[in-house]
Amino acid sequence: MSRFLYDYSTLLYLCAGITFVVLITLSSRTRRRYPPGPKGLPIVGNLFDVPTDHGWKRYQEIGKEYGSDIVHFQVFGSHIVVVNTAKAARELLDKRSNIYSDKQRSVMIHELTGWHRNFSLMPYGEGWRTRRRLFHQHFRPMAVPQYHTRQLKAVHGLVQSLFEAPQNYKEHIRFMAGSAILDIIFAFDIQPGDPRIEIVEKGVQTATEFMCSGVYLVDVFPILKHLPSWFPGAGFKRQAAKWKALVDDMHEIPYYQFKQTMREGKAKPCFASTLLSSAAENDEDSLESLDEIFMSLTGTAYVAGSDTTISALNTFVLAMTMFPETQAAAQEELDRVLGRKRLPDFDDRDSMPYLTAMVYELLRWHSVLPLGLPHRTLADDEYNGYFIPAGTVIVGNCWGMLHDDDLFPDPDVFRPERFLNADGTLNSDAHFPIETFGFGRRICPGRYFAQDLLWLTIANVLAACSIERVVDEKGFEVRPTGDMTPRVLSMPEPFECNIRPRFSGAEALVRSACLND
Repeated sequence: MSRFLYDYSTLLYLCAGITFVVLITLSSRTRRRYPPGPKGLPIVGNLFDVPTDHGWKRYQEIGKEYGSDIVHFQVFGSHIVVVNTAKAARELLDKRSNIYSDKQRSVMIHELTGWHRNFSLMPYGEGWRTRRRLFHQHFRPMAVPQYHTRQLKAVHGLVQSLFEAPQNYKEHIRFMAGSAILDIIFAFDIQPGDPRIEIVEKGVQTATEFMCSGVYLVDVFPILKHLPSWFPGAGFKRQAAKWKALVDDMHEIPYYQFKQTMREGKAKPCFASTLLSSAAENDEDSLESLDEIFMSLTGTAYVAGSDTTISALNTFVLAMTMFPETQAAAQEELDRVLGRKRLPDFDDRDSMPYLTAMVYELLRWHSVLPLGLPHRTLADDEYNGYFIPAGTVIVGNCWGMLHDDDLFPDPDVFRPERFLNADGTLNSDAHFPIETFGFGRRICPGRYFAQDLLWLTIANVLAACSIERVVDEKGFEVRPTGDMTPRVLSMPEPFECNIRPRFSGAEALVRSACLND
């Protein structure tokens, strides 16, 4: 009997101990504080609090409401943290990039639409690192000057097109960006109507459609991917199949066409030729296994370079129409250096700090991707006493960071002088808008190429053209509202402007430049 009482009391103590440990554990969990944010509803959480349109503005407002530089949402049990300040982004996404560099897996992206090949969307791991390393070799600061001649040729062609049909400036910008990048990637001499540019444009367009479609239910409930495409409610599978055909063509057709020119000995030096030549020492089986990596690189280069350049340059045209005083200041600098006797090239950049400041302000004023591309945490973390669990989606509000009143007074005004000293030289202490290119290990590796192309395009367009407001029937100038499209890839809403030659000899200068390219 005593032995029974002893065993029973031991069991009671054991159960009490386990209960105590469980209570302590649960208590410690309940004491964990998530960053502040809307309270949410049972089960769905903050599903109805996550903004779908102009989210970058709403997230900034929520941050101010809670007095926090990061805010928290929870949707169907998944955590989302929005980072609204450059300080918080540096601390989390840059300094702790070892755990903030993953990507959220998406059934639509990684399984159904073919966008798994885009390495900017790949999960953090060896496959991503291999692609990133190869890409960086060809687009690091010391490498991008090799592309300047081809960039210059495309820009001269753009300015000539603006003279011939200025009302179609959006189409001209799109063609310039696409043809320049295809020339650099594959050495393709693209002319208007070339089917290759149509192929890649259709593929890129699927990304815009996908990003503007919101969240797909299959990404919330992945089991839905097993539904047959004919099943009611499975329209996402039919749409994904259409997109996948276009995305696969974008990656495969130009690449295999170029690979055939390599076999025939007709290929010209370019990004793809360097990749394939470096692998030529491998046997044929090994080379075939590298095709997926190389298609990932060439496809990502096109997608990353085309739509972002197009959006940024359309924003530039809007800014010049809204803020003509900045255009006048840039043109005064161009005339002082060039004397209207030639068009600018990269050798002039050091002599034109205002033009460089204008590029910086363009990147700041409206980011092409105002909310960037989300990251995902690989481990639990803590920031300012707030708990950020592993698997949290991290959204970097680039727009909010670059419209911070403390860093950029009157942030809605386009003002290149923010980046200049009183004597007109570049201010090395000014906050460069690096946030528009992303964060940490996921920062855009093509940013040096992009900045070069933007500078060259802006300098040449302003050297030869005037961008002016339209005049209404009463003779008054019409100032654009400055409205931007509301979703992930954001660019100006339609607006009107006039583009014309600046001076009598501008057209002759451009024709001469095109003949010499």
